[in-house]
Amino acid sequence: MNNFIILTPTFNDWQSLNKLLGEINKNISGFNGTFKVVVINDASTIEPKLSLKKIKNFGIVELISLKKNLGSQKSICLGLKYLKKKNIKGIITVIDSDGEDDPKKINELINLAIRKPNSIITANRLVRTENIFFKLLYKFHLMLTFLFTGQYIDFGNYSSFNSLNLKKLLSNGNLWLAYSAGVKKNSKNIEKIYANKRKRYFGKSKANFSFLFNHSLNIISVFKFTVLRNSMIYSLIIYLFFLISKDFLILSLITLIIIFNVIIFYRNQSKINFYNCLSLIENVKKYKH
Repeated sequence: MNNFIILTPTFNDWQSLNKLLGEINKNISGFNGTFKVVVINDASTIEPKLSLKKIKNFGIVELISLKKNLGSQKSICLGLKYLKKKNIKGIITVIDSDGEDDPKKINELINLAIRKPNSIITANRLVRTENIFFKLLYKFHLMLTFLFTGQYIDFGNYSSFNSLNLKKLLSNGNLWLAYSAGVKKNSKNIEKIYANKRKRYFGKSKANFSFLFNHSLNIISVFKFTVLRNSMIYSLIIYLFFLISKDFLILSLITLIIIFNVIIFYRNQSKINFYNCLSLIENVKKYKH
């Protein structure tokens, strides 16, 4: 018999969370084991409202409320640190609570995580549901990340893995900056499945230009030394172009690259908060069936 833990962050979106729990409940009925849901309440301003009457396949729903709002990335990282501290053993699945991650794929993720205990199983996105402008921005984000880090990271939070991987995933503060980048940086074994990104159950998506810009900087900052190396190469190439063209405007690109690296370095320093993040837990409540 296996233990299964589903970890999901939420901020005020209790309606979506309840719908998600219902859909997950339908899709895990074939597993031999006990399921536990850990919800990270990211300092919601709306009182938690969990509707669990029709949930039959979860033994426990654990609600961890935070003292201040951290955002989904840091909430997930904190949740994983909590599971590690509690010495939780089993298959951990990380999923967003808004419905954009397809719960019908959870069987595939978990089964692959069972078969490959040393790997992180990620759900890589095929089709996105945002408008064409945001899709173009997202493609630009992927290419910019690849240009400076050499990594093409086309997966988000939706993933599954054996708890044996927690030690290496949490060996540093990379997950605190960006979950997907932390997984890519800290894990040598990544297996992927493919899943379409769905529309939110309720409300509007929080993914806008500002979110994507900040998220992109956080992802890139995980690879700061690679970014510095590549930046030096690009700066050298730009300088050679200057020697040929004598166009001083070209040198401004080097200035931009230097500023970019300063920003990345500054972003990377924020991961020091990772080490005492469990102190941000306000309370833990358990709901049993």
